[in-house]
Amino acid sequence: MKNPFLFKALSLFTLSFALSGCYEDTWSNWFKTEEVTPMIKAAPNSASQLLTAVSQASQAGKRIRMTGNGHSISDVAITNEVLLTPEALNKPLNVDSRRLKANDASLVRVQSGIKIADLNSFLDSKGRALLNMGGYDGQTLARIMMKATHGSGLAYGPVADAVVSLQMVVDGGKMVQIEPRNGITNPATFSGRLEEDSNISVQLIQDDDAFNAARVSIGSMGVVYAITLKTDQKFWLREVRHLVKWSELKKQGGLLERALNRQAIYGDDKPSPEHWELQYSPYADDKGDHTFLITDRYRSYSPLPEQASTERGQVGADFGSALLTVVGAPAAGILDLFPALAKPLLETALSSQVDDNYTNVSYKVFNIGVVNHTPVYATETAFRLDQVVPMIERSFAINDALFAKGIPHTAPIAIRFVKQSDGLIAMQQGRDTGFMEIIVLRDGKNAKTLLQNHIYTYRQAFNTRPHWGLDLNSITSDSQARALYPDTWDRWKNQYRRFNVSGTFDGKVTDRLGISVRPR
Repeated sequence: MKNPFLFKALSLFTLSFALSGCYEDTWSNWFKTEEVTPMIKAAPNSASQLLTAVSQASQAGKRIRMTGNGHSISDVAITNEVLLTPEALNKPLNVDSRRLKANDASLVRVQSGIKIADLNSFLDSKGRALLNMGGYDGQTLARIMMKATHGSGLAYGPVADAVVSLQMVVDGGKMVQIEPRNGITNPATFSGRLEEDSNISVQLIQDDDAFNAARVSIGSMGVVYAITLKTDQKFWLREVRHLVKWSELKKQGGLLERALNRQAIYGDDKPSPEHWELQYSPYADDKGDHTFLITDRYRSYSPLPEQASTERGQVGADFGSALLTVVGAPAAGILDLFPALAKPLLETALSSQVDDNYTNVSYKVFNIGVVNHTPVYATETAFRLDQVVPMIERSFAINDALFAKGIPHTAPIAIRFVKQSDGLIAMQQGRDTGFMEIIVLRDGKNAKTLLQNHIYTYRQAFNTRPHWGLDLNSITSDSQARALYPDTWDRWKNQYRRFNVSGTFDGKVTDRLGISVRPR
């Protein structure tokens, strides 16, 4: 066709009918911070439909991205052109052992849109489990992979580090299978065809930089179809939660120092928890000290009692969390009017979680439960382990200054610890990492002001790396991103351009960073 404009118009018209259930509709994230009305919104239900969507968008010169379930507060997943949603790509898939260098019972292959809750149920039925996970199971696997989402425990990296192979549709509608250089697939027995559809050709790419870029690609290198990941045997967790004061926690040779140095946290004669995290109130008590809640989680490969969620924490804690999901907006309004109430509220929020023995299957303990549905804003920032104490003490100062202006902090602050990752732009890249999660009730009139104070103060003082999904779009240039990832940012960009040749996977996030192949 000689008229390129007409060709692109026809390609877009074809795309609008290529996917069942496609329509123009407004999409917004769960936090209500991002909203787009894409030209086309669709939910592909097969690899064939996914290939068609990407191919036609590419031919039409349109951007295309696949979002998750909306639990990114940032603009990382979206475009206002062709927006795919993942709910129909949610099935477990077969691992073809004939393609592998060696059989491995720990490998599981699933479609990219499967929710963590459904993945956990599937793994449980097979006697398997995720190695580690965060506190929420409503996200899709692809989304948490692409943003380096994590749990806590210095022996465990982000969920993306469990991924060993991924199948992704890249620019032009081509399917590639990306693995590290010494990947699980045997090139000699690789058929070059998709397991579920022999009509679809697949190019095997075994390259470390391509793999480490694609795992954490912020949705900008292609649309992932399937993921193969390593899993663990089914295991149980014993959770112990106890209070401690900051002066005790941070003292030389104390619990925090021993945890960060991977020493026996509670002494040589006691086991150390594999998963260790903190919550705290940023407000001092009458003696000038701060209350911290330590969460210890101990793994067991022998069955433990599977207790109901109502038995977790103090009596009524589960009901109180459920109630807060309903009254979040009124509670935020009350705290705006009476900010002094925030201090006892946070103390109660911590003490209500104290528990000397809660046990269940792993994923039911990792999941923090009904409180996930409270209407909040959340941001998270990553820092070096040697910055833990100054980061925490800076948070005290920030909140004291805001409180003096009548701006209260309305939820405990959380600190988690994660093993370093090879993902080129994973927040854990190249170093064991601490994370600080700041949560505030969404309907507070100064909620974003509080979050922005934390985000920008920490970045200026500590050169912290914001979580790609839990951030108020604070990184706004190529140079800022390079400063955070000085050794790997340009390597990631090389792979981004390799698989996004014509800018098909550009989006709001690449525009913000100033790296779009074809800026709008």
